[in-house]
Amino acid sequence: MRSANHSELSNALLAISQSLADRSQLTQTLDAVLTAARQMTFAKHGIIYVLDQTGQALIPSTAHHNDNVVIGHPWEPLQIDSASETDPFNFAVRNGEVVLINELYKYNGYDCEGIYQTEQALGLKSANLLAWPLIDNSKTIGLLVLLDLSVIDNETALTEFCRMAASNIRHAVWLEQYGQVIKSLSADNQALVRENAQLKKRTQKTYQGPIAESEEMLSVLSRLDKVLSLPVDVLLRGETGAGKEVIAKYIHENSNRSEQPLIVQNCAAIPEQLLESELFGHKKGSFTGADKDKIGLFEAANHGTLFLDEIGDMPMLLQAKLLRVLQERKVRPVGANREIEVNVRVIAATHCNLMQQIKDGGFRADLFYRLNVFPITLPPLRVRQADIIPLAEHFVQHTTNTLGLPQAPGLSANVRKQLLAYPYPGNVRELKNIIERSVLLSDFETITHIEFGEQIPSEVQHIEVIQTTSVPISADSLSEPPDSGDVALGLKEVVSQYERTVIIDCLNDCNWHTKRAAEQLSLPLSTLNHKIKKYDISAAG
Repeated sequence: MRSANHSELSNALLAISQSLADRSQLTQTLDAVLTAARQMTFAKHGIIYVLDQTGQALIPSTAHHNDNVVIGHPWEPLQIDSASETDPFNFAVRNGEVVLINELYKYNGYDCEGIYQTEQALGLKSANLLAWPLIDNSKTIGLLVLLDLSVIDNETALTEFCRMAASNIRHAVWLEQYGQVIKSLSADNQALVRENAQLKKRTQKTYQGPIAESEEMLSVLSRLDKVLSLPVDVLLRGETGAGKEVIAKYIHENSNRSEQPLIVQNCAAIPEQLLESELFGHKKGSFTGADKDKIGLFEAANHGTLFLDEIGDMPMLLQAKLLRVLQERKVRPVGANREIEVNVRVIAATHCNLMQQIKDGGFRADLFYRLNVFPITLPPLRVRQADIIPLAEHFVQHTTNTLGLPQAPGLSANVRKQLLAYPYPGNVRELKNIIERSVLLSDFETITHIEFGEQIPSEVQHIEVIQTTSVPISADSLSEPPDSGDVALGLKEVVSQYERTVIIDCLNDCNWHTKRAAEQLSLPLSTLNHKIKKYDISAAG
């Protein structure tokens, strides 16, 4: 058998040192070590065992057969405590000594039955074997096994190679183990940064997400935070007007799809015969009126989010097609002969009881279970008492910005009581409408009167802006604002005249005691004095 000379070994060690310096991943390092060892010893085959984290077993991590890496090799892990003392691999590891067997199939000094069986499975019959323990800082971290090699007589060079290999393997193992820890910590840190950014957004005046100060809504947002950046479809359930579209926008804007489009579609707003084309698109000439190709909403929302509102009103035929799209993430436009792959996150919403619809035959059970992977139920506004005033103030500011007013009017104490007492059958949407109407009916400084429309509940009907028991203002003065028949007057002028009359009546009843009048009108004294000057009100009339 051929031996390598000293010059060849020196050059090999230099090349190996440079090669290992460029590697940090364990798999690459092991492959480089085994390749270099085979080149140095002219070995046809080889394997490297690496000590696992428990320190109780050596794992066969990289194997070569000729010049090929063997993926599904039959080499078994070596259990150090339970392995036979006559096993050559175990002997090398336990004693830290090199084992060289020149005539592998004739040697009787070690129990090589396991090696014979493994080689038979690989179709090999090696002439010899070298088992070299890989030791770093007096600790065995692995085992280098070479088969069918040419014996090298320069033991010093081999010793230096194995020492260097052991050190590099130990570093690679360390980097891989702690790299996973760092990766996990990094993911946790990113989640904390994202959560902190979301909390900061909720406190900013320009924040457009859901207002949540009640425990009920904070619980909803906490549940949502778990899947904001995950590719998980979401089903939003809740009463009409509870804010499902706001939540859908919140999910999209806080996900990793926020730079991509958010497409919103109400499934109940489009006729059945057009909804399929709207969702999936169509080809020119596919039906009467299809004079050009149309991109469907799924394709338009590719890499983004598609919000399907009122999913419970979707026709049964389309439910089956939607189910297929959700399962395969492929759409076929009407009239097309090929499918288009889409990467879309679907957020569905409904106010219906889908389980009841399934029983009644109006909704597919398989689609329900596909959508119901991560359900979110939005609480009605009547159980979110802590959110009512913050929402009202938010809508006041929104209306103020829309109207271009210099500052937002405040809510009087009586109005706040009325808002908290009302049950809101129309939920957040109804509150928004109530506030917009109240701002228009105010003097744009303080909202002292509020109208709930036609659904005033009995429990708040007795709450009056002015307590009539103390201030007996005539019914005529309340029901008919002065000059209400003058169509030439604008809304603000009509409201101002009405407010002036109310203030004068109240002052008269209080004998022009402004502090008492301010209390009766639920106004700060400074505000009442300002209005007296504004409307040029005096005791002389």
